[in-house]
Amino acid sequence: MIPMKRTQLYIENDLYDTLTKEAAKEKRTVSGLVRELLAKELNIRRIQEAERGAELLLRLARFAGEGPVDLSTKGKDYLLENL
Repeated sequence: MIPMKRTQLYIENDLYDTLTKEAAKEKRTVSGLVRELLAKELNIRRIQEAERGAELLLRLARFAGEGPVDLSTKGKDYLLENL
């Protein structure tokens, strides 16, 4: 058994009704469905954050090839002004 913490959420009635119907359709518990949906959303956010970091590194790499001579000391400033 996976260790778990018990928590309590307040959600809108419409959202609860939707979760209940979806869980029943899939023959599972509402709590199991909520755990799965939360895990998926958090994973999506982690991926998006990693992609943003990778995009910044690519920008820096492109900029390094054609950028100013003070890039090594002011690289962060140059990146931030493009955001």
